[in-house]
Amino acid sequence: MKNRYICPKCRNNINIENNIVLIAKNEFDQKGIIMLQTKFGDYSTKFSSDFTIIEGDKVKFLCPVCHANLSNLKNDCLASFNIIDQSKKESLLVFSQIYGEKCTYVIEDKVVKKSFGDDLGKYIDSDWILLI
Repeated sequence: MKNRYICPKCRNNINIENNIVLIAKNEFDQKGIIMLQTKFGDYSTKFSSDFTIIEGDKVKFLCPVCHANLSNLKNDCLASFNIIDQSKKESLLVFSQIYGEKCTYVIEDKVVKKSFGDDLGKYIDSDWILLI
């Protein structure tokens, strides 16, 4: 069994094979589908052709099933969803909503257990983790 990625609100799966499927909304209120890689540290993305985002754009991520806002309450530059690993342990995966920013944190019991990406330092000392 591979990892399952789920919405923290509706608890539905949001991944199909090696892609995490989300709704993205740009600063101009345009929406589109975006697919993120499930492999930690792989920041390649695909998004619908009628949706435009460029590096540095702030994007809001929404669940594709229930449309819940996945933004972090304390720092809206970050978003999160849950991950259930092969041993059925559940963690929180936190990542940047700034397109092109490379930072991902895996949180277990309010502690950063794993982190990936070149832009980790931008958020690691922030107090966003206290609200998780």
